[in-house]
Amino acid sequence: MTLLDGDPRSVGGYRLEGRLGAGGMGVVFLARSVSGRRLAVKVIRPELATDDEFRVRFRREVAAARRVSGAFTAPVVDADADAEQPWLATLFVPGDSLHRRVTEQGPLPAREVRQLAAGLVEALRDIHRAGLTHRDLKPGNVLLSDDGPRVIDFGIAHAADGERLTQTGVVVGTPAFMAPEQFTADTAGPAADVFALGSVLAFAATGHGPFSGDSSHAIGFRVVYEEPDLNGLPQELRPLVTACLAKDPERRPTVEGLHDSLMAPAPDAQDDSATPDTPDTADIVAATPADVPPATVADAAVPAPVPARLPTPTLRPAVPPPPAGEFGPAPGDPAGPPGGRTRPSRTRVALTAGAALLLVAAAAVTVPLLVNGDDGDGRTRAGRDGPSGVTSSGASETSAAAFSCAGASGNLRGSGASSVDPVVTAWTSGFATACPGADVQYDPTGTGAGVLAFTTATTHFALTDSPLSAADRARADQRCPAGGALVLPLAATPVAVVHHLPGVRDLVMDAPTLAAVFDGTITRWDDPAIRRLNPGTALPSQAITAVHRSDASATTRTFTGYLAGAAPAAWSHGSGTSWPGRAGQGAQSARGLRAQVTQVPGAIGYLDLGDAAGLDTVRLATGASKPVAATSAATTTAVGAGDPSLATVALDPATHADGAYPLARVDSALVCAKGNDARSLPVLKAFLSYTVGAQGQETAVRQGHARLPEALAARVRTAVGGLG
Repeated sequence: MTLLDGDPRSVGGYRLEGRLGAGGMGVVFLARSVSGRRLAVKVIRPELATDDEFRVRFRREVAAARRVSGAFTAPVVDADADAEQPWLATLFVPGDSLHRRVTEQGPLPAREVRQLAAGLVEALRDIHRAGLTHRDLKPGNVLLSDDGPRVIDFGIAHAADGERLTQTGVVVGTPAFMAPEQFTADTAGPAADVFALGSVLAFAATGHGPFSGDSSHAIGFRVVYEEPDLNGLPQELRPLVTACLAKDPERRPTVEGLHDSLMAPAPDAQDDSATPDTPDTADIVAATPADVPPATVADAAVPAPVPARLPTPTLRPAVPPPPAGEFGPAPGDPAGPPGGRTRPSRTRVALTAGAALLLVAAAAVTVPLLVNGDDGDGRTRAGRDGPSGVTSSGASETSAAAFSCAGASGNLRGSGASSVDPVVTAWTSGFATACPGADVQYDPTGTGAGVLAFTTATTHFALTDSPLSAADRARADQRCPAGGALVLPLAATPVAVVHHLPGVRDLVMDAPTLAAVFDGTITRWDDPAIRRLNPGTALPSQAITAVHRSDASATTRTFTGYLAGAAPAAWSHGSGTSWPGRAGQGAQSARGLRAQVTQVPGAIGYLDLGDAAGLDTVRLATGASKPVAATSAATTTAVGAGDPSLATVALDPATHADGAYPLARVDSALVCAKGNDARSLPVLKAFLSYTVGAQGQETAVRQGHARLPEALAARVRTAVGGLG
């Protein structure tokens, strides 16, 4: 990538030639020295350069990187941690990252994975011998050069004798590649790097990580309690990978043991039954090197690692284990996750008491108002809707809505959909400011587990991003015998269809065409059906890459529900949280789907509007007077076009109402109409009133959701006022 306007042309006497990438910490440039040597120069962002604590961390990154010198790392050439904008120069390593290689070209063959393992083991051996733990080994930090892999980015590496710089209760890393002890014990020694190695090798061989989820909480639970997902892993690699992924760090191999094991002849990849040359897990030395003390908590959190806050035990509700065979162990299985075997599953289970003490809401991430804006030339792109993010109609609709903190003191416990966790975090923060005597605690355990916790009277309310099943509704009514259960809509979530079509940003599609694209019937962008919807647009003769979520998600349920409801003749697969079709490419998580669409020309996918910032989005032809873009306001219109009664709030996917965007879901609270706990009732009523009041609805819009139509919000407020 070429230099951008405003980029420096030289740093530290090195001439910059282009950008290699950018992240939360800064920008990495391709540079040349006077002698012509190519370098990768990381320049720290100005806003971080003014942070004294960050400078201390950056000096430690430089020191850590300089301590490691091996064939499989990128050596430091120069650095200046005291410059106005600190910078670090390493030898440039030509080659893609492992993440990009696998994402764009698919998994590596087993023999190449074994060679990758050998290189990474040698890199870790050099790192550990220098008295360091990398702590963020992941596919994005592995470069594939012609002479072997290189491990880069020591931004959160820790020296065994280093000083602790982060606050208590915060661990830093990339959750999907962190070890169990990083979540439970706040430690990350050399054995944690070995666990990360196992996850990296699994990704390289299968195209997906062994642990996935919609949030750091879900991922952390799976890392600690569930078996890894090794579907697609070649048999000859299983002993190596499973040994690295042992939950107990004492049972993992050391890098020295791995090195010795990998020196053995490679097993025959063509014969899965052949085992003589396959290293058994028992043959791999399972001990942490005594000469490398375990490291402590991370001391830097940028750019890519995600901070996951460790729990304060007194603030998290304990949820009992779920009924046998439904969300947890089947009859005959061990009773609970910590001490027994757990069944691998895409369904998030209800938190046990141990897990409730383990997982807590991640640090709040403020998402700017993400709606489609007009760039002035008719093109739509996910971005901001004006300087304040308030539409004129939305402001007038909710300006009169108010709530009272009277009597709202004490604790309120809730659980449920992780998809709404960011907006709930924002709601609880704003509510705590407005009502300082109230404390709302929310566990994003997943819709099914949240509803289960509510029906077993473990929590005061649940949040759901999908309609309740008849069985769940019956259980909820049974829990609330005095007046039954109420499902109260709080906000709506638009789902945007995003695309990467060079030369085309304003794109119109309808439900039947989208169904044909994602079912593999339409395979090229210049197909007559797409041309008919986009007259005057020069569509390229380019293959379409349809990308869907390969993990279970409410976003997939919403998208497939829209196709099934708006184009039943074209979409025969029905709807569900898991992708029901066979065509297209899968991506783990919203982040993975976004990355694939961004990196692959001709790609198309779907994301919650809050995850679609900066991407080109599709306008839907719904049969109304003109196509409608994925915006908060258009989703509010779609919600208002349906039946406004609380019993049947749902979007009509086949609506023809002008300005209505029907590809969205309604996020709701599940509560008892009567018989609520008397001590928590004032907090429950105040909190729910806050969410559907002026401030709460504005917060929802800023988080990428859509406000409720005022007529519906008023009905919710009336229902909340009648709770007993």
